[in-house]
Amino acid sequence: MSVAVVLLLSTAFASAQLTMADPIAGKIKGGNRAKEGNYGLYMGVTSNMFSGWANSEVKVTALPLINFKYMVTDRFEARLGLEFYKQKSKVSSEVEVEEDNSTIEGSSKTVESRNYIYPGIAYHFAPKNILDIYVGAELPIGWCRDYYRNEVGKSDARVSKTTFDIGVGAFVGLQAYIADLPIALGVEYGLSALLNAGLKYKNTIIDSEGKKTTYYTDAAGEGYYDDYKATKSNIGSQFRLTFTYYFGK
Repeated sequence: MSVAVVLLLSTAFASAQLTMADPIAGKIKGGNRAKEGNYGLYMGVTSNMFSGWANSEVKVTALPLINFKYMVTDRFEARLGLEFYKQKSKVSSEVEVEEDNSTIEGSSKTVESRNYIYPGIAYHFAPKNILDIYVGAELPIGWCRDYYRNEVGKSDARVSKTTFDIGVGAFVGLQAYIADLPIALGVEYGLSALLNAGLKYKNTIIDSEGKKTTYYTDAAGEGYYDDYKATKSNIGSQFRLTFTYYFGK
């Protein structure tokens, strides 16, 4: 009888285990795909080839430091990239004058800045697929400034260039979600057109003879003009590798 009780309890315990167990396969997911209301932060590297199709020079840089994505719907995405870069340097010097055994103090200052915003949109296909394929468009808008100033005694020379840039681009992308994490790795390839306005160097010299302003076509001082206007347009392509982290509801 004791044997029968043991067998009965063992059968009941085993039955309870099987009934309460969850299938393992039901807990394994192919990835946490971004849905309506989710936000994303993305970063990566990009290859810029705006100089033209035949130019073999390819510049690889980091994507803008701050990039946002927002899923307006399960398929429609709004994005915004912000790029702000500024580099400054200053050097002080002294020049000895042999005639009266005196010194003339001098200083030079260099500033380079780049400020861009990249508003864009994207449409995602097949929202239930592990591989996320999408197409989109963006509108880069910004300005760049180069400034150099050299002061020696009462002489002051300044060279500056400020350009306004605007463009339009289209891209196709593919990203894959990693396991059960809100992370995606992807690639994007796009074509872009960019217009640069204000391509001139303004050179201002202030000395004992007064103030004089001239304009150059490049930093080396070539193309001397009393007034000068120039624009340039480029058509090129981009290839991006992206890493995106999604969060939100």
